[in-house]
Amino acid sequence: MGLVDFSRFPRRSVLCVDVKSFFASVEAVRRGLDPLEAYIAVVSDVRRAGAVVLASSPRVKSEYNIKTGNRFFEIPKRSPIMVVEPNMALYINVNQAIQNIFRRFVTDEDLHVYSIDESILDVTASHNLFGPAEAIAEAILKTVKDELGLIVAVGIGDNPLLAKLALDHEAKKRPPWIAKWTYEMVPETVWKIRPLTASLHGGSRD
Repeated sequence: MGLVDFSRFPRRSVLCVDVKSFFASVEAVRRGLDPLEAYIAVVSDVRRAGAVVLASSPRVKSEYNIKTGNRFFEIPKRSPIMVVEPNMALYINVNQAIQNIFRRFVTDEDLHVYSIDESILDVTASHNLFGPAEAIAEAILKTVKDELGLIVAVGIGDNPLLAKLALDHEAKKRPPWIAKWTYEMVPETVWKIRPLTASLHGGSRD
């Protein structure tokens, strides 16, 4: 067991679920586009060159390095990127639909909304009905994709922090969009994050 007796640590089964590029993905789906393949940037005000990019699709991030916090004028004019203004009422409605999907797997007491695109689910009490955490994560991914057309990433951990770190540093990066970090994995995962303070204060912009 090494230098640390992990059996003395509180061990829950926690999922941290994030909708990939939420605003941009919702805009892609409403236009009949694949969220992972579309070129979309959601900008606060298309009339101002200095307006803030609120969200960008995975393609825009990877190919043009345009992310949340960039400015409208940084988006190349000669590009396939579709620039749209935000529709907050729509995003709130979609968020509610996602929360309702989560409620099929956990009670309200075990569902904690972290932000409009990210939630924490304690599925410890759900194993008897739905199986291990990995099976629940896979079921959530499939349900959200089938019903809403959106892609979610899921970090699984023994506590909310490990689930969040697994989400930001592994699950978000590549398919199958699921990663699990346990106490036993801390030396090979958490200790290698540089700088760790950045992760604890807000995670990734990806």
